[in-house]
Amino acid sequence: MTEAINESSVVANGVRFHYGTQGRGPLVLLVHGFPERWFSWRWQIPALAAAGYRVVAPDLRGYGLSDKPRDGYGITNLASDIALMIRALGEDEATVIGHDWGGAITWETVSRHPEVVSRYGVINCPHPEVMRRTLLSSTAQLRRSWYMFAFNIPWLSERLIARDGGSAVAKMFRGMAVDRSNFTREAMAPFCESVARPEAVTPMLAYYRQAIRAAARPSSIAPYPIIEKPGLLLWAEEDKALGLELLAPHSRVARDLRIQRIPQCGHFCTQEQPETVNRHLLRWLEETRSVTPGRSASPPSE
Repeated sequence: MTEAINESSVVANGVRFHYGTQGRGPLVLLVHGFPERWFSWRWQIPALAAAGYRVVAPDLRGYGLSDKPRDGYGITNLASDIALMIRALGEDEATVIGHDWGGAITWETVSRHPEVVSRYGVINCPHPEVMRRTLLSSTAQLRRSWYMFAFNIPWLSERLIARDGGSAVAKMFRGMAVDRSNFTREAMAPFCESVARPEAVTPMLAYYRQAIRAAARPSSIAPYPIIEKPGLLLWAEEDKALGLELLAPHSRVARDLRIQRIPQCGHFCTQEQPETVNRHLLRWLEETRSVTPGRSASPPSE
C-alpha cells in the first residue's frame, strides 16, 4: 500500500509554512510557483520518497495554508524563507527543486545561500539575470510577459482571479497545457479554492509587484555569482509564457548545469507530464547522488 502524503507545518523566518511530506533520507525541498501550492507536486512527492528521499513541499509565503503577512515578498526574503526552512526542518543542506516562481526562488537561494543547497533543480524558470537581459533584448519575450505587468494593477487583478470561485485559475492551467487530461475539475479544486477570495490573491500577486519594483531599481540588486553547485534545468517546450530563447544563456550563469527539454508539454509540466518530469528528476538525482548533504558550521547568510 502506498504511503500517504502527510501534512504538517514549520516556522521559518517568522512565518508558519504548511507543507506536504513523505519519505525518509536526504531532504529534497519542492518549491511551487504561481498560482499553485504544495499539491502541484502530488505526483513527484511519492516518486522521490520511494527513491530514498525525505520530500517536503511547502505552501509558499502567502499561499494555501501558510501565513500571509503583509510584506516580505521580495526575492531576497523569499530565498531566506527557503534557507531558514531547511534549518528549521533540522537539516543543514537540501536539494532544492523549484518550478515557475519556485524556480526563481531556487535560483536566488543557491546564489545567495549556497551553504544550504547541495544541488538544485529548476523547472521552466530562467535565471533572473537571463530573464532581465532577455526582456531588454527580445520583444517576443516582452509580449509573452504581459501578465507580469497586468498583475501590478491593484484591485482589478485580484477580482478577475478570484471571481466565480477562482475559475480563472483552472482556465489558466488548461489554457497553458498541450494535454489537458490531468487538469480535471477535481484536480483543480484545491487551487481554485485557494484564490476564491480577493484578499487571498493579494499576497500571491505581491511576488510580481515586488519584482517589478526591484527591476525599476537595478542598482539595488547585488550581482549574481556564477553557480558552482550541480544543477538541472527542465524546460517544457510549449511554454506560452517563457520562450526557448531563454535556454542558451544559462551557460554563462552556471558551470555544472544540465538542460533537459520536454517536448509537447506546456508550462505546468509537473502536472501535465508528471511521469516525464519524474524520470528526469530521478535520473539526475541518481547521477548526482554523491553530492550528499553535509554539516555546515555557519548559519544561512543574511
